[in-house]
Amino acid sequence: MSQVQFRIVVGSYEHTLLCLSVSIPVKKDEKDVREAHFQPIFHFQAHNMSIRALDVCRRYLVSGANDEHICLYDMQKRKELGTLLKQQGSITKLVFSDESNRLKDDNTEYLSHKMGKWLLSASEDGTILLWRVKDWEQFGTLKGHKAAINDINIHPSGRVAISVSNDRTIKLWNLMTAHKASTLKLRGKITLGQLPYFCKFDKKTGGDYFVVGLSTRLLLYKTREAKVFHIFTFKKTLMCIDFLVIDQHQYLVVGMSDGSIGFYPFDPESLSALESEDDEDSLVSNIGEPEFKLQGHATRVKGFSIYQEKDIESGKVLTYLVSISSDGKIVIWDMQKRDQVAVYATSERLNVVCTLPEYIEKADTMQSTLEKAEAVSNDMKDKTDEESEEEKKELDELVKKRKRKARKQRKREKRRLMKVQIEK
Repeated sequence: MSQVQFRIVVGSYEHTLLCLSVSIPVKKDEKDVREAHFQPIFHFQAHNMSIRALDVCRRYLVSGANDEHICLYDMQKRKELGTLLKQQGSITKLVFSDESNRLKDDNTEYLSHKMGKWLLSASEDGTILLWRVKDWEQFGTLKGHKAAINDINIHPSGRVAISVSNDRTIKLWNLMTAHKASTLKLRGKITLGQLPYFCKFDKKTGGDYFVVGLSTRLLLYKTREAKVFHIFTFKKTLMCIDFLVIDQHQYLVVGMSDGSIGFYPFDPESLSALESEDDEDSLVSNIGEPEFKLQGHATRVKGFSIYQEKDIESGKVLTYLVSISSDGKIVIWDMQKRDQVAVYATSERLNVVCTLPEYIEKADTMQSTLEKAEAVSNDMKDKTDEESEEEKKELDELVKKRKRKARKQRKREKRRLMKVQIEK
């Protein structure tokens, strides 16, 4: 493998979407002087207001903004597919589900690319909408929050989601029934008045843990118990969080207000020790210094995206982290070397970022890959490969329930109209 190619999409406060194709040489020794190369793919005004959310799965890109629009794009054909207009408020978050099956071609498996059978969209109106990707139909509405939703995340199983809101609650949702599973209130000493801005399930344990990020605090939860068991404090303001697994080691990655990105070990052994602490005084501790830190921005880190691919023949996994800031810089980091490999300066205030494989437009590799994706998409019309018999029964029962409810509503409306006519 002489080079790695992938694409970066960023959204800005200036309402634009910018897509770049980046080629990074895989250097064999220090004498290799080749540099990374950027090629602009598209750059246009996608919304009428600031873009706040992005995500990508298969060949599809979605963007959400303060104009209350969710725009859909086909990245292979480079065209807009349409707009989703069901929420009455700024779009704050867009998240595709991340099924375990991965797309691959003859040589490469794309570990960070999602298949995405569901899309969740969150808004400042306090609602979360559940969209079915195969036909972009709204499958359900998750109601319960009383203020703007700041973040949502889907469990690796695809059956559960969590959300955090300005109403100072964490909600867990059953995506199979589109109903609320439980509510956790954030009050008192736990938050010290801070609002929850971020939530993420961990990756290495398959979602056994999740974290909630406040301004300068990180709350640790065990998913099954849904109870906070430890609180870490930070000296700087948290701007974004995610989990990254490198060589079987999991890190909590935190973007900070000073432009740095910290990597903190997050493994089950150390977490078990924290869970055993019953003393309330030991519930809160300073997180301390990260195992390592990257410093590539002069101002706050607005977001980052992780790109991973695996060479099938050698089994080698390449991991890159792409970070952005309101300073307009896109910085690419090689996580094996823990070093900066490329910088692209834009003239805009960047707000969100996502990454996707270059194969999206490679005709020689996309044909077989797309056939697999389309086969999965067609199969979803009745069931998905991931669904168990229990899930299918739940979905069928939900559909029947909605049909019965619709029939009852039509009968009530008919009786009401007949009554009006008789009174006349």
